[in-house]
Amino acid sequence: MVKTQISEHARIVRNRTKDMITKVFGRTLTLRVMTRTLDALGQVVSIATSDTTFIGDIQFGMDLDQRYLSSGIVEVGEAILYIDPTALSTLPVSGDSIIDGNSVWEVHNQIESPELGGSVTHYSYRCKREINTSDV
Repeated sequence: MVKTQISEHARIVRNRTKDMITKVFGRTLTLRVMTRTLDALGQVVSIATSDTTFIGDIQFGMDLDQRYLSSGIVEVGEAILYIDPTALSTLPVSGDSIIDGNSVWEVHNQIESPELGGSVTHYSYRCKREINTSDV
């Protein structure tokens, strides 16, 4: 089996993307994974949560990339979460929560995971703010 070598340009771009997410725009966020246990009738009998802190970026309001709004990928009031591929051992799934200070955002779906030189540069997710959470 032949292993292809990643171009130096791809490596540089991936490293710069990581720096932008983790060092320039990034801040400490918490991924809250909720595991629900159901009984024989399908009713929730217990909920277990697991929190993991990571460096990522969540953009909303005026910081949101307007191309996502104009194309209909996100709506006004939603957010985009950006994660470096090495930031978490387990990626978020629909229903997980992202905690940013007093704001809690529910992860809805993955938007993109662009690849460069055979490796993912970043992951982005569409998120909605949960009711009764704020930046106060």
